[in-house]
Amino acid sequence: MKLPTEILVKFWFLQSVALLLNIISWVIVAFKIRPGSEPIPLHYNIFYGADTVGSGHLLYEIPAIGLFIFIANFILALIIKPKDKFASTMLVSATILAEALIFIAILFLKSFIVL
Repeated sequence: MKLPTEILVKFWFLQSVALLLNIISWVIVAFKIRPGSEPIPLHYNIFYGADTVGSGHLLYEIPAIGLFIFIANFILALIIKPKDKFASTMLVSATILAEALIFIAILFLKSFIVL
């Protein structure tokens, strides 16, 4: 079954937005925070403050998890897109939501880390 062009354009646009958010997250971690081997806060809680502190290199795990979510949802969306357009759109929307939350978390950590 051939999908309408409008659905394909929407699918690729939403995937591009998710990928762009992930790339920006990587850039912020690599060039703005510049984590090293010294301990930095990895998680911030409004009740307790910095509740997880670890090596700065562990900060790269946050956008890496986002990349894993992007790849997994992208592959699943491609597989089910011909059968169920709604489920495919929901997967892409979930990817954008996850990437946006990861991006926001990195921005908050960036504002909290004083270098």
